[in-house]
Amino acid sequence: MRRFYIMLPVLAALLLAGCGNNGQLDGAEGQGGEAALLQEGTPEADSAEYKREIAFDIDAISDPIVNDEIKASLKAALEGIVNEDLEQFNSAFTTPDLAKANEYGFKTGGGITFTGVDYISNQPEGRVVMNVNYNWITADGEERADSPNYWFMQSKEGKWGLVTID
Repeated sequence: MRRFYIMLPVLAALLLAGCGNNGQLDGAEGQGGEAALLQEGTPEADSAEYKREIAFDIDAISDPIVNDEIKASLKAALEGIVNEDLEQFNSAFTTPDLAKANEYGFKTGGGITFTGVDYISNQPEGRVVMNVNYNWITADGEERADSPNYWFMQSKEGKWGLVTID
């Protein structure tokens, strides 16, 4: 019984020590305390943000079937995603209905880097398809790489624009 009374305070002290700092053993406040001290707008806080960018020159696409209207449409779509601007993304499409139907291609949160175009083809019925590569880090930190096809056609008015992403 005497051992029990000696061990009880020792166990209580260990229990309190383990719970007192949320289980962190690396200093008084640990890394959690340091992270809480970072103020938004400081270089340390900004470097933790995910990068969103177009890492290739759309205007340098030199395939003869890719005209300036197609480049402008592709640029509007990708910049809309990078800027998380749905209106800008939707402006790349030939009609509002097509824009609405393709909003699943609008990526928000996390980081995204468009790395290039590796396939361009002239398809039947006046369609042009491009395979656009990107790396995406979701808001919860999951890394994904994808390369959907961006399809372009002329509108009824004769202006080239995006019609679908698959």
